[in-house]
This record gives sequence, C-alpha cells and structure tokens, in this order.
Amino acid sequence: MKIKRPNILFLFSDQHNARCLSCAKHPDVQTPNLDRLAAGGIRFTNTYTQNPICTPSRISVLASLYPSTHGYYGLYGPEPVMPMTSMFRYFKEQGYRTGALGKLHTPRYWIERDCQFVYDEFIEFPKYLEGAGFYDSNDNRRFTGNRDGNPSALPLEHSCETVLAKQTLRFLRNQGEPEDRGADDAPWMAWVTFARPHQPYTPSEPYASMYPPDAIHLPPTSATETEEIRQRRQEQKFHEANLRKMVSTYLGLVSQVDYGIGLVLDALEERGEADNTIIIYSADHGDFAGEHGLFEKKGGISTRAITRIPLIIKFPEKISAGGICDEIVEAVDLFPTLCELTGLEIPNHVQGRSFTPLLRDKPHPIRENALTENPYRKVLATKRWRYVANIDGQEDELYDLERDPWELQNRIHDPEYADVARRMLRTLLERVAQARRPITTLNGFWHDHKYDRDGRIDLTRCGERTLYW
Repeated sequence: MKIKRPNILFLFSDQHNARCLSCAKHPDVQTPNLDRLAAGGIRFTNTYTQNPICTPSRISVLASLYPSTHGYYGLYGPEPVMPMTSMFRYFKEQGYRTGALGKLHTPRYWIERDCQFVYDEFIEFPKYLEGAGFYDSNDNRRFTGNRDGNPSALPLEHSCETVLAKQTLRFLRNQGEPEDRGADDAPWMAWVTFARPHQPYTPSEPYASMYPPDAIHLPPTSATETEEIRQRRQEQKFHEANLRKMVSTYLGLVSQVDYGIGLVLDALEERGEADNTIIIYSADHGDFAGEHGLFEKKGGISTRAITRIPLIIKFPEKISAGGICDEIVEAVDLFPTLCELTGLEIPNHVQGRSFTPLLRDKPHPIRENALTENPYRKVLATKRWRYVANIDGQEDELYDLERDPWELQNRIHDPEYADVARRMLRTLLERVAQARRPITTLNGFWHDHKYDRDGRIDLTRCGERTLYW
C-alpha cells in the first residue's frame, strides 16, 4: 500500500516582530492560536531572515537562496529570465498539489506557474470587497488616506484575514479551476500568507480596541542609540502618545492575523487532516513594534527587531510537543527541512540546511551564525552577538545581546570588544563570500539577471571563488 506523504501548511505573515507572541511572554499581546501551534510543536527563538524587506526575503524562503545569489534586493521585479526553482515547482514535481494564497509579493508569475491554486490578494481582495459593497473601505487603497492607528471600516467578517481563511478552505477542498485541480488523494502544500501586521495599522473590531494605548508596555530607548535610529525617531515626530497608539493597533493586527490562522487550523482539524500535516508559521521580516521608540521598519533596517523572525513548526507524532529551541536557524533552511520531513531528496540547487537535527529531543546545532543581506548592509548574528557592516558611509555596529538585549549601545569602538569585533567581521566576510554563487549576473541593476539553464545549477559543485565576485 502506497503511503501518502504528509501535507504542508505553510502559514506566513508580513512584518511580525518575533517578540510579539503571548507564548514568547510578550506582556500584552494575545495570540491563542499561534500559542496552541507552539504547544503542539517547537518554537524557535533565534531565526533570522536573509533580507529585511518583503520580496527578497520571500524569494530566499521559497528558493532557499541568499539574496547575493538570487539577485533581488528590491520589491517585486520581473520574473527571472529563466526559472529559478521554488519549493512549489519542486514539490509539484514530486506529486504534490500546490497553492499560493494571500499576499504573495514575489516577482510576477515566478511561483504562479507552479501552483494549481492561486489567490493573489492584491488582485482578488479588492474585487471581493466591491462585490460585498465595501470597496471604498479597503484600508490599502490610496484614496482612503493615511489611516494608520485607526480602526478599519471593514467588519471582521470582511477583513483580508477572514477572506484568506475562506480561500484556504477552498484549496483544502480542491475547489480550484477544474483544469488546474490535482488529485483529491494527492498530498498538498499550501503557502498561506497574511498581508499583516504590516501597516497600515488598521485592525477591525474587536481587535482595534483590544489593547488600550495607555496600558501597553513599551520597550526602553536611550540617547546612546545610533544616529540613524535617533534621526528616524525625529522623522516619525516621536512622542509617547503617538507611539502607544501605533503599537496598540499593531498588536491588534497581530491578534487579528492570529484569528485568521485559527480559522485555518480549525478547518484543517475539522477535515481530519491535522495529524498528517506539517504546519509551519513564520514571517518575512519584523517590525519595530515600539523598539527603539519606532514603528514600521524604516530606519535601522538591520536591527534585530527587523531581522529576527518568528518560527513555529508542528508535525504530530514526529516532533515533540511544547519545545523551545534557541539554536540559530535561517529562513533559507525551511525548504530543505520540508524536503527531509516529507521524505524527499534535498535538491542540490538550495543553499539552506535542513534543521531536522533541531527537532529531536537532544537537538544538534546546525549553524553558529545567521547572515542577513541588503544592498548597503551585511549582518551576522550569533546567540550572543550581532555585527552590522554598513557599507554606505556609516560606522559599523556591534551589539552584546547578553548584556544589551534591546541593542541600545553600539560597542564597535569599545576596546573591551575589539577582539570580538574583529572576529565577527572576519566571519561575516567569510559568510558573504560563501553565500554568493555565480548563477546570477546583476549587470548594473538589481533585476537584470542571467540564469543557468533552469536555475538548478548544482551549488555543491560551483567554480572556485575568485577576487572578481
């Protein structure tokens, strides 16, 4: 008898600060559905994104490639000239029916061609609202004005979270277009990507009033923070009342996303598929959420608040329940981990490492550090240290997370930390060199690339590194 491979439910959100989970002991926010996911699986506390903005981060997750290899550093961009293999393509080739639903935020048509079910929220949600009579209430439409920090005019039942959950149920039922449907008995992989808690911070009731601004706990700030952080506070016209308003509505959105996740988890359980489904929750990057006296992610974009992301994984009977792992994990590691958990060969065109050794009762570390890249910053994080190499004229940064978990004091010029700084910089240079593989050519701009035949060059057999790349 042929054994069905496990399904994959990949829950994802945009701009979720890893600290903002009640299971992570945040003093205010309530995330009961993510808490129950963590209670049945493992929550990781040291997971880092490969890029601190949406599109390049998502490409790194879905293709298991570092930005310096896939070449995308900005938002959207055209489809790669030749296919850059995503997990959708690979799992579809292995017999999975695949679905991408929600805020995709990837180069157009890159993943859509390999998905039997596509619900692109940017395109479809406005159509839904028009049919429901709420078109002018769409918080993301420019003509509604800047509504940050105010309640949404949309009822919760017409929010993007609720609609996405309903679309996910359609995928679970295999109700896509007839010519695109997979076999009903095939294993499935669904990437369900919520558009929030990214701004605009406009939760619907009851979440809009769930966290009274005067009652929330704000992280500390300091006059010793970097000039960029202090300047950004001035640009945001920082004052405590405004910050409290923004953070309270951000937390409301976190709970609203959690509500949408709960709808999906309930549907999965009602269908009796939860026990044979790998469930993952993560995000593309973080949000300040009050750290450094800021909100959103502009200014100090390589801070830990932005580069550290939540990660929870549950697979009944295969993963111990209720675990917390503080080992280093990178977003590129998700693709190969899913391959190993489903019994598939890990393809040689990925750059990540499977973190299944961390899912055991006695975890074995797979990494000592994590790399995050954007055009002007390269960042290395370990359990204790974070080094930020600023290559646009700003001084580098070094933070001692053990003594300074909020990153209020840059130690780069502190003689006590000189040896650490040299060691971290040397390791960062090695990681940057190792991360880049010659399958893309920038040709003077971020999105002008040339690819190997099908994007599947064997990265274990690339040519030697030279001074020219």
